[in-house]
Amino acid sequence: MTPPLNVAARPAPGLIPVTVIGGFLGSGKTTLVNRILAAATTRIAVLVNDFGDINVDAALIRSDDGLTLELSGGCICCSMAEGIGPALVAAMEKGPDEILIEASGVGEPRRVAEFALLERGLKLDMVVTMANAVELAAQLDDPLIGDTVARQFDGADLVVLNHVDAAGDARLAEARAALRRLAPGKTVAETTRAALPMELLAGSTLSLLSAPQGDPMAHDHVFHRYRVDTAPLPRPALEAALDALPADLLRLKGWVDITGEGPALLQWVAGRWELIPGSDAQESGTHLVGIGTQPDLDLTGLLSGKPLKTGQ
Repeated sequence: MTPPLNVAARPAPGLIPVTVIGGFLGSGKTTLVNRILAAATTRIAVLVNDFGDINVDAALIRSDDGLTLELSGGCICCSMAEGIGPALVAAMEKGPDEILIEASGVGEPRRVAEFALLERGLKLDMVVTMANAVELAAQLDDPLIGDTVARQFDGADLVVLNHVDAAGDARLAEARAALRRLAPGKTVAETTRAALPMELLAGSTLSLLSAPQGDPMAHDHVFHRYRVDTAPLPRPALEAALDALPADLLRLKGWVDITGEGPALLQWVAGRWELIPGSDAQESGTHLVGIGTQPDLDLTGLLSGKPLKTGQ
């Protein structure tokens, strides 16, 4: 068995171990990546893919060695030529000890891992899929996103059921039952704020190799991206708007310029949100990326106080 991702052991000469972390929007992938980096004793190149024009997750990852590469503008499992392939080559050129890939929240981690298998000089250590204990059962029942969520568990070596502290007994039981069906026989770690014991991140028998492969390009996304760039927003109106956002919206993330207060990081998932004051915003103003299932959702208007149109 290969060493854990973050221990001070060198890979075999010429072979760089790769770990892929996937999971649906809001499952806690970026938090787990930061925990791995905080515990690391080796040089880890981090590849981050956000489903939007603003790569919010890459900006939130705390790395001081210049080894974070951003892959914005779409799902990296869709194009080897324009996405993960060149990024892996660029990462290898930096000479890291290990490579960590955070897949898009609407991508399939197994398909991302397939590219690592194809690249000479790399070895695939592990595929980790995260799940939100609060939302998993409802996500699987959703006709628009259920299949996407279910496919994210294909080929996973380790499943991390996150946010168990917020789920409650009933939802937690539903999530556990769903994972027994989706990932039978797999190790499932239950966490709060992605506090995963690092010793679980060890090389595995690579379930990917025995999972149904299919055509790695034959999948369609039913998700739409929304970009919000606007002036500062007053807190009372903003909070009211966040509470009233429609169920078609799955995820909203980025920086909000609050009138009289300055920038704050907004994390919005399935009706729950938090505003974290800070100065990490890369530019002034409000800049958000949303993901949802409605093609013409006017997020800018909704956040500015416009009423929700019929049908949205």
